Amino acid sequence: MRIALISPYESIASYGIRMLSSVLKQAGHETQLVFLPLHFRQSYSLATLNAICKAVSKAHLVGISLSTNYMQQAIILTRALKQHNGQLIIWGGIHPTIEPEECLDHTDIVCIGEAEATIVELVARIENKKDYHTTHGFGFAHEGEKLINSIGPLITDLDALPYPDYDCRNHLILSDEQLVPLTTPILARRLEGQYITMSSRGCVYNCTFCCNSFLKGLYQGDRWFRRRSVPNLIAELEWVKREHPYFTEIYYDDDAFLQRSEEDIAQFCEAYKEKIGLPLVITGITPLTLTDTKLRCLIDAGLAWLRMGIQTASDRVNRDIYNRPIAHKETENAIEIIRRYKDQMGPVRYDFVLDNPWETTEENLRTLKLMLRLPRPYAINTYSLTFFPGTQLYERAKCEKLIDDTVCDIYAKSYKELRNSYVNRLFMFYCLSQLPPWVLRLFINPFVLATRLNYPLWYGYVACRELKRRLRNLRHRLKRPTS
Repeated sequence: MRIALISPYESIASYGIRMLSSVLKQAGHETQLVFLPLHFRQSYSLATLNAICKAVSKAHLVGISLSTNYMQQAIILTRALKQHNGQLIIWGGIHPTIEPEECLDHTDIVCIGEAEATIVELVARIENKKDYHTTHGFGFAHEGEKLINSIGPLITDLDALPYPDYDCRNHLILSDEQLVPLTTPILARRLEGQYITMSSRGCVYNCTFCCNSFLKGLYQGDRWFRRRSVPNLIAELEWVKREHPYFTEIYYDDDAFLQRSEEDIAQFCEAYKEKIGLPLVITGITPLTLTDTKLRCLIDAGLAWLRMGIQTASDRVNRDIYNRPIAHKETENAIEIIRRYKDQMGPVRYDFVLDNPWETTEENLRTLKLMLRLPRPYAINTYSLTFFPGTQLYERAKCEKLIDDTVCDIYAKSYKELRNSYVNRLFMFYCLSQLPPWVLRLFINPFVLATRLNYPLWYGYVACRELKRRLRNLRHRLKRPTS
């Protein structure tokens, strides 16, 4: 059976559909991957939709992966595929898992939860013309009704799964409103040479802004956080070096990579250094999981850089709003560990969450003060708190009437776009413009804030920087030799 899987995301890493493709191939099916790397606010042109419909016209089943922000794109794609090809369409990803009934207003089938253990059964039933509407782990729009079946089994043995599908022979990518073959040079350039994979699934925490708490409830009674074994991790990377040598960096995009013992990390690092030897990137680190021993081992193995989530310097917000069991002193301890090794790796990326309606200005300023103590060089990722469906904060925001329009306030909102506020401008200016620490200290000085001198000082400083930039440009123009 032929199955086309479509990824609408900006990144073409698309771990989910690559895993499903490998599972389906393993079961003897033919897959086709289509990557449409556009921002979720960009619309598909008529030429693009026609090209997509033509490219997947021979598929018996078309799957579309989507998160909440990509709901509208999925609707447009599904409508076009139905109109042109009349195909059976299935949606998968976090949004259909959380809002299956809403999604069934637009598609034939939704996948609920992890699909590697259930997709093969569904496809087999469709191929053999058997009734597939009772398949666990899926919801169906059938004869004017919506059927939501019970969840499928959680995958407990991650080592049993195949590696993600990077066989580009039947992969297409959108380019100038047309679909072209995704060649290995294009793949390497788009991913900047990074092989993006995961060493675990799930998370041990229950952060109220994250979908992991919903997924834990979905698989109630099962162990949501699962790890792959170290031998399995190394075997995958040896396969990458052998079969895909155009990848020059290994990138683990886990929620909790360091949720392993120091012995486990040491075993991984020893094997990685001996058999892999490529630059290594680790994300999903929290202050509680970082230790001196773990970081030292990773640096010795070739750690290029890491990303750690701080979110806020407020113990109250972490504890009472985000349900994160991370105290400020533990964050400070992790920062001190990084300080010891900052010259032995690239700049650390730190995550902060802003635009929290329950966080006070004083707490925001405390977070700014924390930034002053971060060992340079570093990079900052700032995120606007977004109440995604399925999260605990979504339910609280609804109860407190903080959501006026779900589509405008959530679906169409970019979590990377911050509100226009004084504190947010300080965050962005300090992070992007390398604002000198003494200037930031001046802007958040209690006397300056109390006497409302902050805005005149801010605009004065910005004006001086702009004047300095223009004078520098003028000086360069005057120095240019005339022809």
